[in-house]
Amino acid sequence: MTQLFPNDFGEDLFVLLQDITLSTEATVESFKTTLSYEREIWILEVALTDESRHPYVNYSSFVRLSSPTNLIDVQLMTNASADAETTSRGFKLNYLTSRDRQLKTLALKAEINRLRNELTLEVSVRQCFQV
Repeated sequence: MTQLFPNDFGEDLFVLLQDITLSTEATVESFKTTLSYEREIWILEVALTDESRHPYVNYSSFVRLSSPTNLIDVQLMTNASADAETTSRGFKLNYLTSRDRQLKTLALKAEINRLRNELTLEVSVRQCFQV
């Protein structure tokens, strides 16, 4: 007879597995997964959106990892678009600092204008509010 878990750690591992809850909600464009164990909760959210209208391209994405019990919250948002005149990309990162509980934002936007042969870069760093 084959045992699923050896006797030396099997019972402890089985008890641990009983205390873990994993739930997922999904749509065509996004999903959200929540992992709970003991007093910990971790949430992962991912979304991809296609807002393109032919012949123009416009994609957005969103990724978030958070833990309300640990006060962790990191979000990454991106955007990519193109039309006959310009191509642009944008990245935005929001995160909550653990030491002083400040929400900070880092953002970068780049745009290429093919008609004017121009490259535009925007960079911003922002500290929002105390949580």
